[in-house]
Amino acid sequence: MFLRLGGPRRLGGIAIIVLLTWVTVLWISLPFDSSVLSWIRLMTAKAFGIIRSPNDDERLLLEQPGRFPFTDDEVAYIVKTGYGTQERVPALLEASWRTRARHEDEGDNILLVGDFATELKFQGRTIVIHDMVAAAMEHDAVVKTSVKNTERSYKYGNMTLAIKDGKKKEAEEYSKAVGWDLDALKFIPSLELAWKTMPGKKWYIMQDDDTFIIRPSLYRFLEHLDPWKQLLYLGNAIGDYKTRFAHGGSSFILSQAAMRRLFESPDVVSQAYVASLDETWGDKLIATTLNKVGVYISERYGHFFNGERPLITKASADRFCSPLVSFHGLAQPAQMKEVGKTFAGLDTPVFWKDLWGIYGQPSLDDLDKNPIRQGQDHVGRQDDPSMISRTESVDKCLADCERRGKECLAWTWDKQTKLCILSSWVVVGEQPKDRYSGLNVGEVRGLASKCGKY
Repeated sequence: MFLRLGGPRRLGGIAIIVLLTWVTVLWISLPFDSSVLSWIRLMTAKAFGIIRSPNDDERLLLEQPGRFPFTDDEVAYIVKTGYGTQERVPALLEASWRTRARHEDEGDNILLVGDFATELKFQGRTIVIHDMVAAAMEHDAVVKTSVKNTERSYKYGNMTLAIKDGKKKEAEEYSKAVGWDLDALKFIPSLELAWKTMPGKKWYIMQDDDTFIIRPSLYRFLEHLDPWKQLLYLGNAIGDYKTRFAHGGSSFILSQAAMRRLFESPDVVSQAYVASLDETWGDKLIATTLNKVGVYISERYGHFFNGERPLITKASADRFCSPLVSFHGLAQPAQMKEVGKTFAGLDTPVFWKDLWGIYGQPSLDDLDKNPIRQGQDHVGRQDDPSMISRTESVDKCLADCERRGKECLAWTWDKQTKLCILSSWVVVGEQPKDRYSGLNVGEVRGLASKCGKY
């Protein structure tokens, strides 16, 4: 008698059960930071991303407020700066906290960290910048290691000596040369200092001194998440499957539960201090350290975070209706102050599509009547050669964009080079005099119609 095989449906069911069994076995037996588990998590996140509608992100904010509300004072802000960029700090504080009248005893939710120690005055209050590089160098695990006298520590010593001797110009030159290397040393001690000095906060946000956080967008989305029970590591996820990490410039966020899990593992923290001596990317070090204790970057909310200045922020179809949490690259104090004037006073969430109206761009109805705008560039940087071609007239460039349908949301034509540049995103853009630009109004209107009203 021959063994009777099941039909295709039954065999498919058995295959799924076997697959799930193996995944479960791997999940239980492999270490938290296994690259195999990292691959499984990434593939699972991508699969759910295909199924889930982008507009679900907008509904997350527009529907009823979340079940886990919090106040601004229940959030810890960790701001990274450096000797060479310290002039950004007053502008950031003014831009980010301009709408709040703070009492003298307030401000304990802002922690300024850098590669040097100093104090500065802001609105009549003394603000301390803590030297986190020194904290890293003085950590017990680093003191005991044989690799502590690295080139990085040597350069830091030279910069510190120049600062102490009052040689400002020399110190600034050292800072420009070594500031990036020293940045990787700040991450772990900064988180640890925040945990020790502000252990009861619900959320911990680390940002650069040229990053602006849009609080209504961020807070409205965070109040749907439980900071006490959920191990949350949020940010703009980048990197390969082996180590997915939050881009530091866009800011990243840890929940109370994630911070507690990390600092309940002192051996892992000590390993991170030693690893920071030669790690290039401090934001990646955060991820590899968190992975060891079972905390992983959330892929779902990565597109809320933005690593660009407002005028060059790319609103693509997959995030058109999504909340916008951050801007980055505001290196000049004047840029930061201007963004603060525009966004700090808002009390409702901002979505990617909103930038067009916030910066006074014409309505879609007006663009229907006058589709060609002189002295504008709504594409910005384009590195895809398939989206760049030589076209003899601006009208042909516009027609080419419209012909591509969903592939093209904006176009720019350069009068001097005759180049037609297309993009699958929209930016408010700069204003180059020799360029003409516009939108694929039909496609943009279709995207906008899918967004909710508020």
